[in-house]
Amino acid sequence: MPDPGSHVPHRLVEATAMLSKVPSSIPVVVLPDDVLTWTAGPVPVLIRHGGHSGPAWAWAERAWDGSDAPSGRVDGQEESTPAFWLSRLAIERLGLGPGTAAVSLAIPEPKTLRPVLPLVHDVPGNDEVQVAPVEASGPSRQIMVHNGVAAWVTLVPRAHVRPGTARISNQLRVITGQTSSGAIATDALFFQPVAGAPRPRRRVRTFASLRTRLRSATEHGLRWFFLAPEQSFRVAPAHPDDEHQHVVALHEVALSRLGVRSGDDVILRWGTTEVEVPAVADHAPVASGPSDHTPDPTRPPPARDMPPHLAARVPTALRHVMDLPGASVITVRRSTRSVLARNLNSLVIPVASLALAGAALNDPNWALLTCGAVATAVLGLSRLRMGNRRAVRLRD
Repeated sequence: MPDPGSHVPHRLVEATAMLSKVPSSIPVVVLPDDVLTWTAGPVPVLIRHGGHSGPAWAWAERAWDGSDAPSGRVDGQEESTPAFWLSRLAIERLGLGPGTAAVSLAIPEPKTLRPVLPLVHDVPGNDEVQVAPVEASGPSRQIMVHNGVAAWVTLVPRAHVRPGTARISNQLRVITGQTSSGAIATDALFFQPVAGAPRPRRRVRTFASLRTRLRSATEHGLRWFFLAPEQSFRVAPAHPDDEHQHVVALHEVALSRLGVRSGDDVILRWGTTEVEVPAVADHAPVASGPSDHTPDPTRPPPARDMPPHLAARVPTALRHVMDLPGASVITVRRSTRSVLARNLNSLVIPVASLALAGAALNDPNWALLTCGAVATAVLGLSRLRMGNRRAVRLRD
């Protein structure tokens, strides 16, 4: 039944919540097959119990058919009992105690579109999806699920797109592609998440609040001047020794494209959540291809044709902080503050040498020395600015 309290088209289902066996760093819900008939998941949902509500990701029971991973259903439960199987984290966030409890689930209505190739003269961005004007009147942020991989995208209306289709960038198509050559092509599902109750605002210390605002304003200003283009990456499992760390492992090619070195800070973005963490070089890049066992549906392997530099190894501890699904597309950009700090340290010696040399003179011209120091700093920092100009035809 529909929920009159939300403007997003969705379906409200009520059932009994039970503890699931699915290990996950994010809230997960396993639903009966008759509830999710149009897909096996994942689907962004909203769980409600009493005065508590929170987002989660839902899969159907059939998603675990033939999988080696533990399914969500608890053995010995009666088939006639309508129930949802919630992960331990979802139960803790709802404040549920031991045993069973009645919960409601808001499932957004999907928009199904068939992916098609983009036009050469109007290629969409990495996080853009071009749709027909009847599908979106203006740019809107939605979650796209394609081949079991979730990604936040911006729907952009275009007159050249036929209704029922969506033009997706080649990069987004590759990182959300099929995992095997024999897989059947699937349509892309677009969801507008159901908004829950606003979280109560916690009192923040004045100093910490001012520090956060100053840090954000500084990063925004430096990004405007030095530029920090964003790149989309497919989330991949981290190395065992990094699972407890708040770092992201990227390919050497990816680091160079972002304009950073191993050890510099980058900003990860998933929806409206942003975190700043160090980026390290991946010593064992992700390899695509068929695996020897049936994967966990909550963490499918990378696409078979995906290059290794399009993968980002995100540890479980960091995914827990960001509520990031194991199969998702994350946006990464460099932290201009981190890069600027590193390069300013390298300019200390030449600028200090110039000042000491001027101080050794009998009658130093401090105005000229100041101009020289400024010119040295400007020349040293000019290479930090990343260009975004289009190619210009020099000769016909």
